[in-house]
Amino acid sequence: MTEFFIFWIAASIGAIAVMPYQFKMLKGRIEEEGKKNPTKKVPPTPVLAVISIIQSVILLGVSAFIGTWLAPKVDLHWWLIDNWLNATTVPYPIAGTIFLSIAFGVIASIVIIWLDFMFMKRIPKVHMDEPSKFQAFLASFYGGISEEVLTRLFVMTVVVYLTNLLGLEEASYWLGIIFAAILFGVGHLPAAFGLFGKTKIVIYRTILLNAIPGILFGYLYWKYGIEIAMIAHFTGDIFLHVIFGPIFRKRMGN
Repeated sequence: MTEFFIFWIAASIGAIAVMPYQFKMLKGRIEEEGKKNPTKKVPPTPVLAVISIIQSVILLGVSAFIGTWLAPKVDLHWWLIDNWLNATTVPYPIAGTIFLSIAFGVIASIVIIWLDFMFMKRIPKVHMDEPSKFQAFLASFYGGISEEVLTRLFVMTVVVYLTNLLGLEEASYWLGIIFAAILFGVGHLPAAFGLFGKTKIVIYRTILLNAIPGILFGYLYWKYGIEIAMIAHFTGDIFLHVIFGPIFRKRMGN
């Protein structure tokens, strides 16, 4: 039960931290929609933020509860938290594995930016308010913690559990990894549609760019525990949105 509260509280903090980044990115689109439909009432930003946070906290609570309940049944772990809470042995070299996850996060961010550069050549330019580096830094906690609770701890664990009941054994983990990775990409579509419009190229771009790192994070969860997946995801987001992202968006703008 302690693990459930740790994941729920941490993920909820991430959901709050991402708000400034999200509204900054979508501000131009919201104003544009308001001009197109002047009769359509849009709630004030603080109201939208509160509604979004409440929805996220509830969803994250359900996800954390189910994930922490089912994960031990299919040999999925949070080794570092267990070591911290119960002084249990971690079955891998901690420092080396954390370094590996950071390296994977950096590599994933580079691959995503390269692929995005290819896709953006075929997507019409849109006005996009540039979030500050601090806003992007805060948003990385949502990616690294909240999204991992939703997609890996919850979705991947549930898929692994259900397919394991069918006797698929190791294949169940790969099914969980791939399903969660694709759903991770699909989950980013509403934001992508808000920025670039609803087209096939936007769908392909969004799913592919999120599914690739999603597969990596799922594998890390399976082999090393959810915390290692979170570290890789957080690192990738830092390099993608704080370090490389502003340079990439400036180049695309030019």
